[in-house]
Amino acid sequence: MDDAGNLPQTAPASGRRRWLSALAIVAALLAAYFAGRESRPPTAIERDAKRVLYYVDPMHPAYRSDKPGTAPDCGMELQPVYNGGDAAAAIDSIRLTPAEEQAVRLETEPAQQADGARHVHTAGRVVPDEALTYSVSAGAEGWVRRVFSGGTGSRVKRGQALAAFFSKEVSGPQQAYLYALQSYERLQHMPSPPADQLAAASQQLASALDYLRYVGMGDPQIEELGRMRMELPDINLAAPGDGRILERRVAVGQRFMKGELLYRIANLERVWVMADVHPGDAALLNGITSARITAEGLPPMEAKAGAAAPQFEEQGRTGKMRLEVPNPRETLVPGMIVNVELETAARPALTVSADAVIDSGMSRRVFVAMGGGRYEPRDVETGRQEGDRVEIRSGLKSGERVVTAAAFLLDSESRMKTPSGLVTDAECGMKVALAKARRLERKGATYYFCSDACQQKFAARQTQ
Repeated sequence: MDDAGNLPQTAPASGRRRWLSALAIVAALLAAYFAGRESRPPTAIERDAKRVLYYVDPMHPAYRSDKPGTAPDCGMELQPVYNGGDAAAAIDSIRLTPAEEQAVRLETEPAQQADGARHVHTAGRVVPDEALTYSVSAGAEGWVRRVFSGGTGSRVKRGQALAAFFSKEVSGPQQAYLYALQSYERLQHMPSPPADQLAAASQQLASALDYLRYVGMGDPQIEELGRMRMELPDINLAAPGDGRILERRVAVGQRFMKGELLYRIANLERVWVMADVHPGDAALLNGITSARITAEGLPPMEAKAGAAAPQFEEQGRTGKMRLEVPNPRETLVPGMIVNVELETAARPALTVSADAVIDSGMSRRVFVAMGGGRYEPRDVETGRQEGDRVEIRSGLKSGERVVTAAAFLLDSESRMKTPSGLVTDAECGMKVALAKARRLERKGATYYFCSDACQQKFAARQTQ
């Protein structure tokens, strides 16, 4: 026989007869087979499996009808639900044969409860401890005569002279102190001084002493004034505590006003680290069990969470959490950027593999294995991701199996069932096929609706 199915012309007549006879026998057998299939009545199981129970709205599975047609709200064609099936299976589910599952190497795993501790990795900036920071200013207007301190970053001791200034306003405080000191000492040397007079003199001396400190005189110079019993021409500004100079705003010959900031000094043996935190992490930070600070070239340093709650700015996407860090060697200096690792107390959470979650940008969903080769897409609300595990806050139950390998293939197949994709109704929150959705443009934004009624309700609320 040639390519066209014709018998060779050169074949003997007897051969042609035998070939035609064989073809006739095969044709008869095939006709009998198909005739038998058509004539065989379907079994009760086959009839029951093909029986339509009802019809549903693809976008409103709760709507049922005993007749085919279109949905009253969105106008979409109703889909049949067969015996043994359900609305979700008829609309969203993907069915695969065992061979197809093996071909795409599909794998599943159960959603599991995780009790492990959570870790938050972020960055922070070193700042001085407010309780160990001192501001130095003069209580009178004056001129800088001499500067004794080094520049910014220099270390100073408590009582150390920083700068000397002259002011016409410090003569009175010195005279008041010398008078109060003389009166107090005279009463002390009396054989039996009146108690009330001694108390008044003591109070007067204490007030004069406070006034000298207010104008900027340190204790060493006050002691010198008491020994010499004569006014000093210049006042020495003294460091109020041990630390490093963070700001120095003085120079020889400089004039300054009363109360003007001249120095800012901080003790850096304990510092704060202001760590960046996101709003989603704020709830976790209430149960911090440990905090660690790391920086390049420095060993890890343990920190303690401050009592103050994280502070969030109105226009900022991140907040600041205070960590207190012992810094005896002063290796951490203000302005330094460090790495922060926070460990929080364990709390139960339902988790799945990160490969199981498909993030479209507007929604997140997983595919749940329903058995029998059926896989149902399920919208979920996710929480934090720890390593390769993602927290599921809603949409799944513990023990439900989700697809981990080949989830994106199922997602592509699911979207092909609705090529235009789904959008969310801005009024009722229902998922609607984009091709069938009503659309409303307002102030540069696009809103979608499943029905005219939802669109009208939305428009009415916007105009109120």
